[in-house]
Amino acid sequence: MIDFTLDYHAHILPNCDHGSNSLQVSLKQLEMAGAAGVHTIIATSHFYPDKESAGSFLSRREDSYQQLLPHLGEGLPEVKLGAEVLICSGLDRLDGLERLCRQGTNELLLEMPFYDWPEDLWETLYSLQEREDIQVVLAHVDRYPPDYIDQLAEDGFCLQLNAEGVCSRRKRKKCIQWAKAGYVRYLGSDIHMLGNQYKQWVKAKNVLTKKCGEE
Repeated sequence: MIDFTLDYHAHILPNCDHGSNSLQVSLKQLEMAGAAGVHTIIATSHFYPDKESAGSFLSRREDSYQQLLPHLGEGLPEVKLGAEVLICSGLDRLDGLERLCRQGTNELLLEMPFYDWPEDLWETLYSLQEREDIQVVLAHVDRYPPDYIDQLAEDGFCLQLNAEGVCSRRKRKKCIQWAKAGYVRYLGSDIHMLGNQYKQWVKAKNVLTKKCGEE
């Protein structure tokens, strides 16, 4: 069952990536999330393994979080730390990869490319899934070829949907199918700046509750 009070995928840390360019934007994002019924947000800033080490990213992320921390409190969602990790060939051997998992868990939010996946990335993906210290969660699966996701879901990978995908007329049917089958563990806003993602969140919650409830 999807927990609609948990936003699993959000870019809300100030100046950590292109999701928020100021503390004021981050606080507004949190207000919007709270108004949409979100109680907890996972701050999944982008991590690009070709650009920096895990240690460097974690240091930057902590600095950004410390800017936000004094302003968190009553009326705003709780913020937990994570990362949106872009896959690359050999990522399963990256030093410190397990430190990028969602705070307090072994769940690694993994972003796949938006082009045909070459064989070496498929191999890396399945190597990651075999690690005992990591549970792969595939980010915004509504953006990838549905046949790829069908295969991965059947092979035991956990799926995260974006609210945007559920709201898309073109993608909605497949999103609902995955949710009804129990493959979707999490919903994410994937909020960047002050977009309409939390309006989509409310709509997606209503759609999934209605359709999955009917099943």
